[in-house]
Parts: sequence; C-alpha cells; structure tokens
Amino acid sequence: MAIQENKNVVVRLIEEVWNAGHLDALPALWAEESREEVLTTRDVLTAAFPDLHIEIDDLIAEDDQVVARLTFSGTHRGEFRGIAPTGRAITFSAIRIYRLAGGEITGSWAVQDALGLISQLKAA
Repeated sequence: MAIQENKNVVVRLIEEVWNAGHLDALPALWAEESREEVLTTRDVLTAAFPDLHIEIDDLIAEDDQVVARLTFSGTHRGEFRGIAPTGRAITFSAIRIYRLAGGEITGSWAVQDALGLISQLKAA
C-alpha cells in the first residue's frame, strides 16, 4: 500500500472514529485482532472527556508505519483514573506510531503526556 494511502487511513481513524464518533467506520480501518485496544482507549477517554477532540499536528509515514503527533483537548466531565470530574478544560500531547498492512491498522504504540494531563486535573 502506498505511503499516502496509509496516512489517509490514520487521518480517517482520527477524524471519523475519534472526532466524529462513527464507530461503524472502525472495521474498515483497524484489523479485528487488535481492534479492542482502540475501542477500550476511546471508551475510557470519551467517558471522562465527552467533548474530546484530537488535532493532527504532524503526520509522517515510511514503509508500513505512520507516526502522528497529536494534541488532545476536552473538558473533564467524567471520572478519570479515580479523579472526580473537575469541569476543567484540558489539553495534552501524544505521539502514536501506527503499523499498517493491507489497508488497515494492525497495531499502535504511543508516548503521551500523562503526567501533564493528571497535573491539569489535580491543579488547585
């Protein structure tokens, strides 16, 4: 699959599944054997931040991998990791590497600013 097509799959995942909430688009984008990972992550984050939005800051691809530098933003309206809703606006960054085969994502790895997110929720 061409590099641009792989990037398009990742953009569709972010825009259609994460930002627009069209979970019915996920089977066309993410391989079944690892799909539960993205659904669980999405459920946890959208329960805590129902207005969650992900901005793609950078998208770089080579061979079968796409790297996305992302900014997450939302409002803390539900419990998150034992922290009661604060009503605070949050923003945090992440870098996620997606591996693709046959036009679908087969796995991903992330580094995200979890400490920055938690510090925003626990701020006085």
